[in-house]
Amino acid sequence: MKNLGTIAAAVFVAAVLLLYMCTFQVRFTEVVVKKTWGRLHEDPITEPGLYFKWPRPVQRVVRYDKRICILEDRTEETRTVDGKTILLTTFTLWRVKDPARFHTNFPDGVEDGEKKLRTTVITHKQAVTGKHQLSDFVSTDPSRRRIRQIEEEMLAAVAEDVTEEYGIEVIDFSIKKLGLPQSVTTAIFESMRSGEEAKAERYVAEGEATAAKILADARAMEERIMAEVQGKVAEIETEAERVVSEYYREFDEHPELRIFLDKLRTNRAALRERTTIIIDTEEAPWDVFDEEARARVPVEGGVGQQGAGKTSGGADTRPAGKTD
Repeated sequence: MKNLGTIAAAVFVAAVLLLYMCTFQVRFTEVVVKKTWGRLHEDPITEPGLYFKWPRPVQRVVRYDKRICILEDRTEETRTVDGKTILLTTFTLWRVKDPARFHTNFPDGVEDGEKKLRTTVITHKQAVTGKHQLSDFVSTDPSRRRIRQIEEEMLAAVAEDVTEEYGIEVIDFSIKKLGLPQSVTTAIFESMRSGEEAKAERYVAEGEATAAKILADARAMEERIMAEVQGKVAEIETEAERVVSEYYREFDEHPELRIFLDKLRTNRAALRERTTIIIDTEEAPWDVFDEEARARVPVEGGVGQQGAGKTSGGADTRPAGKTD
């Protein structure tokens, strides 16, 4: 009985070992290819589950992770088409698309595939950067920057190189970090400062030219307005001289009346405020306060008699020698 138990246990262990050697499991994150006597099967196994195979050395399986991997290259100096040096760090999202082709090119493992992909990325990164100017990467004008276009060019170049030949699918490609060497940074900032100063000078010149034009237009308008005003003033003065000349013709018939009225106007202006003064009524224009002088003015209606004693301004006009 003891021998029977031992034999049963040995058979069970042998069966388990045989099952282990003749089966393999594919996880949902894996893709598997089988090799028979070293020859690779073209059809990969992509569905998860339990599969059978011949034990080694007849058949063996090669597993690859079908999830997306991230490859970040090192920061390197790259020159643009206009001779400027920039520092670029990129990352690539990739995965194994064709396991058979990938294994054929990189039988020693995924690390060799990553190395090849890294070399390809660096090569195309430098090639694409060399076709663009620095302003496509760095510019104060957002419309001149072409970062996304450059990333798409690099993605297309890398994908075309590795997909068909190495069985690698490039999902996405992007620039992670963009920098400038210290010497280049200083030169670029100086260039940008010079460019902005030139713009400022141009704006100032344009502003001064616009201001000069505005002033010239204002002066021309002022001259036109003044010419119109002077013409209008001349018309008014001509009309006034015509009216005054008619009055003067009337006064020429009675010169004493005109002189008398001129004296009254002078006295009214001088004595506009209530004032007490001492005057000599024999001197012009104060002789209008002399009754005898007023009587000599030949004016109808008694014009020479008005204003005796007080002026229209309310000033006291008593004879000389008497004051308040």
